[in-house]
Amino acid sequence: PRVLCLLSTWPYLTAFREYLCQLYRLASTTNVMTTPIERYVLNVCTEIPAPPPGAYEVQVNILNSTIRFWAPPAKLPIAYVALPYQTLFDCLTVDNILTLWNALVMERKVLLLSSQYSLLTVCSEIVCSLLFPMRWSHLYVPLLPRFLCPMLDAPVPYLVGVVRENWLHAQDFVSTDT
Repeated sequence: PRVLCLLSTWPYLTAFREYLCQLYRLASTTNVMTTPIERYVLNVCTEIPAPPPGAYEVQVNILNSTIRFWAPPAKLPIAYVALPYQTLFDCLTVDNILTLWNALVMERKVLLLSSQYSLLTVCSEIVCSLLFPMRWSHLYVPLLPRFLCPMLDAPVPYLVGVVRENWLHAQDFVSTDT
């Protein structure tokens, strides 16, 4: 068994996810893959440039899919993200999103809870991008491992995501102070 994980400072969650899905399909189809899988990983990590500000996108073709790495025009004062904002609105009501945004602006402790690992990361990134032009400068852990649950009692503002299977353990550490 092999595990592939892309870690990047670039906010291309959707593009990276699609690339990894296509890479999995390519690796599981025995007749199509002609080079080692490591070569494909090296390609996306070192040879495909991030689009510079002002360039709209960089495209990568893998199998039957075209993956686009998007960048905004250089002169527009918008957040540099290419995230599926609809995901957040599918998970939360507009009132809850506004309450969440208000809590972050007021530098409160925010705990996101989901039964899906991938939703926690995506929604955390989207919520952070909604703060633009401000930035979340406090503790930020989009997916908190169980062994780090005691840090939920920290006396600092945080934005933390907890998977539902760890909630019973995590709630013991959630402080009630504001």
